[in-house]
Amino acid sequence: MLLFILEESQRSRDDLVAVLGIEDLVDNILNGQEKINIEQARKLGEFFHIESSLFIE
Repeated sequence: MLLFILEESQRSRDDLVAVLGIEDLVDNILNGQEKINIEQARKLGEFFHIESSLFIE
């Protein structure tokens, strides 16, 4: 879901690093190696102006 929203919003990986703060974390999430936790989902929801629950599996 995150990759789709990222693409559709014309944002970049660097924007996600600015939101989540850790480059390796963003890479791991985008590569499917790490799941998004509740706090990260909240931050992403605020950033993209969408419901944070969309990021929770």
